[in-house]
Amino acid sequence: MKTNILLALMILSCITSCKQTPAAEQQLPIDKQATPETVELYNRLLRLLNKGIMVGHQDDLAYGHGWYKEPGRSDVKDVTGDYPAVVAWELGHVELGAAFNLDSVYFADMKQYVKETHARGGITTFSWHGDNIVTGNTAWDCAQDSVVRTVLPNGANHDRFLGWLDKVAAFFGDLKDDSGMLIPVVFRMYHEHSGNWFWWGNEQSTPEEYKQLWTMTVEYLRDTKNVHNLLYSYSPSETRDEAHYLERYPGDDYVDMVAFDCYYSGEVNAENSAKYQDAMRRNLETVTAYAQKAHKIPTIGETGMESIPDSTYFTQVVYPVINDYKISWILFWRNAWEPNNQKHFYAPFAGHPSAPDFKAFVSKERILMNKNIK
Repeated sequence: MKTNILLALMILSCITSCKQTPAAEQQLPIDKQATPETVELYNRLLRLLNKGIMVGHQDDLAYGHGWYKEPGRSDVKDVTGDYPAVVAWELGHVELGAAFNLDSVYFADMKQYVKETHARGGITTFSWHGDNIVTGNTAWDCAQDSVVRTVLPNGANHDRFLGWLDKVAAFFGDLKDDSGMLIPVVFRMYHEHSGNWFWWGNEQSTPEEYKQLWTMTVEYLRDTKNVHNLLYSYSPSETRDEAHYLERYPGDDYVDMVAFDCYYSGEVNAENSAKYQDAMRRNLETVTAYAQKAHKIPTIGETGMESIPDSTYFTQVVYPVINDYKISWILFWRNAWEPNNQKHFYAPFAGHPSAPDFKAFVSKERILMNKNIK
């Protein structure tokens, strides 16, 4: 009898210690009908803020410097021995019904990569460089200031754009694990809108039009298409201050995560490094302060130094800045596979001069790779 009681107590203790955050204690994302897995991801991200900063990499599993579609491979893993905690993908051309995206990643493969990342305990985020619906050209065709207006309700392209969102919704609805459960992901849409290089940018739409585009998209995916496995991330490019950051902000009821994009530009020298660090700090101050008072999750949506000519970029330029802040992750941009684009990479590959520095960077106590977040 005593043995049975002890066994029961042990089982109860294990259940209590191993279970996820109790439902009563969980915070909810903006989608109040979010799947339990999405709610858990949201709360997991909140918990991980206290542990450290996750490393992310765009298109990490699909290709890398000099290779394409090699199962299980990753430039980050080749250098560090582990996958990044966050893997990012691009949806551009899913709206057209294409088989592959604008960086030649097949959407069928992408779904499998998301599944593999989820099975490893990793996190997935998506951006969407949807084409210019007016001209039929890329998202970077931004000579017009009327594209956003045409896709809003009563606009000439509204119904057609909803058809595009149908395809986005179908893609997200097909992200499932082996048991058929929807995999929760982050959607960082209409990003870098404080710049003028996309059709949704600051010279191509008014702040009010941009807000309407955002809220229309969230409401259509969430309320009409019943997509409930998304967290929504707001991510302008560099901004001056909180007022500038919030100029096109659609409101707390439409955003789960606050981010920004910031890149190192120009040749490597002390002046440009200081300029980059100052921009990073200024924007980190903004997003972390706003995240704290609005109960959002802060991240660095995109960053990096193309070709990484500074072999100490990660430990001497990036780490001293981000280590002062509590953010969910830092995402480095992609390592192009195309033979004519060999200088376009933002994470080191095996043999690159910055590889030892990157390995030292990810070994820092507050820097988290995939194995650190399981």
